[in-house]
Amino acid sequence: MRDAVIVLAHLMDAAGRLNDESLSRLSLACEFVRAGEAPVLVTCGWAYRNDTDICIADAMAQYAIRYFRIDRSKVVIEPHSRDTVGDAVFTKRNFVNSRAWNDVIIVTTAYHVNRTREIFSFIYGKNVDVAGAEGPNNASLEDSEKKSLDVFRATFKGVLAGDDAMIYRRLIISHPFYNGVVYPAMI
Repeated sequence: MRDAVIVLAHLMDAAGRLNDESLSRLSLACEFVRAGEAPVLVTCGWAYRNDTDICIADAMAQYAIRYFRIDRSKVVIEPHSRDTVGDAVFTKRNFVNSRAWNDVIIVTTAYHVNRTREIFSFIYGKNVDVAGAEGPNNASLEDSEKKSLDVFRATFKGVLAGDDAMIYRRLIISHPFYNGVVYPAMI
């Protein structure tokens, strides 16, 4: 049995209704919990919309509890992450390290698996398993994934894999989602 399944969010509307891609990811993650393969479900994502205060991690958690019948005691949220890099950094800081989790599985959409695996493996400092839910896939998404991975590699160039202090420092200094360039700076 794994220690936890971590599900990455995609999008939701102003009422907190998850889009098809978020639902597909959540459905697969909940399958792991219901099958007894992981006792904890971690939902990720911040309150990214300007038209609501709903945090997507909360929306996903509530959906897992209400529609997939996951016991509330098995669901924890990570509300600080703003992207895949943040998902990895904050799940490691707030759960993996403090709970001494050694074996987690990350759930995302199939087209996003390779980038997710590289990011999480770098930040966690070890290889991680990633499962891909059904979802869209086309040349545009593949190109976007490649470009995003190139930016990730450039942002963290010179930082050692698994070095929590340096990774966090680079995140809040150099990553535009956390340093104040795109969204408010995170300290």
